Amino acid sequence: MKTIVLTNRYAQGPFGIVSSLVPEDFELKMPEESSYEAVSRLIPEADYLLASGRVKVDGALLDRAPRLRMIQRTGVGLDTLDLEAIKSRNLPLYVNRGVNARSVAEYALLLTLACLRKLTIAAENTKNGVWSKQAHGIQTCELSGKTVGIVGMGFIARTLVSLLRPFGVKILYSDVVRAPEEFEKENGAAFVTLDELLRNADVVTLHCALTDETRGLIGKEAFDKMKPEAVLINTARGGIVDTDALADALEKGRIAFAGIDVHEKEPIPEDYRLKNLPNVILTPHIAGVTRDSFRAMMEGAFRNMSMFEAGKTAEIKEYRYL
Repeated sequence: MKTIVLTNRYAQGPFGIVSSLVPEDFELKMPEESSYEAVSRLIPEADYLLASGRVKVDGALLDRAPRLRMIQRTGVGLDTLDLEAIKSRNLPLYVNRGVNARSVAEYALLLTLACLRKLTIAAENTKNGVWSKQAHGIQTCELSGKTVGIVGMGFIARTLVSLLRPFGVKILYSDVVRAPEEFEKENGAAFVTLDELLRNADVVTLHCALTDETRGLIGKEAFDKMKPEAVLINTARGGIVDTDALADALEKGRIAFAGIDVHEKEPIPEDYRLKNLPNVILTPHIAGVTRDSFRAMMEGAFRNMSMFEAGKTAEIKEYRYL
């Protein structure tokens, strides 16, 4: 019996899905809480590590795992994983690349439309008996015909591009690697500098990884370049955006609205400056989580572990990072 240790503690509903998918001859162990200390207590028993949530997997944690054979990431983000520590210990790392791309892309589109129509303000006013039909409506705009600036053009961003086609938008994108020419032609996507993207986009939506280079990428300087009627969407990682600079921009009207699903600190702290601003939508890092995507992530993760245990690594369909 091989032991799979989770790095995240799930509520009863999600855990019911996870536990129902555990392969035969595997035992699943979940920490008492989603904390480094709780995972540290469990990891000596781990043959396999199922990495999700925000607990950091570093060298000190791995030193407590003499039996560990493989690490499986449930999603695609690698910012909680010390890649050098994993590589130096010759531990294979697999990620479910693209498994929740549709879910995140749909959510980014949802936030975009909600911000452009200032949906949360309209909903709150209606609940409170404020019937401001034309007065509210003329302060909003349609997505059709706008310029959407996409920072990062990976799986999720490309899925979003396909969803944007019916809206007739102009697409600008910025990335360290340019997309193939046929993709640009097919989607009318223009490869530009980040500076050009920020100055021209009506919607700026973030889909890049959190790295040393992208941490704080969208800060005061970036907001000063953006249109005052622009909206910012972040379904990538909270650390890409300087929270205080975003709060200043929203408070002072340097941008119009923001839809933020990911945050520098999760859960958000009591003194979170964005919490009481009317022109921002805040959600709890749920863009990539639907019943469909969650089940697909777990099925893929456990399939990889079963294949690895059987020595069929060449047949693993998911992406091996290390």
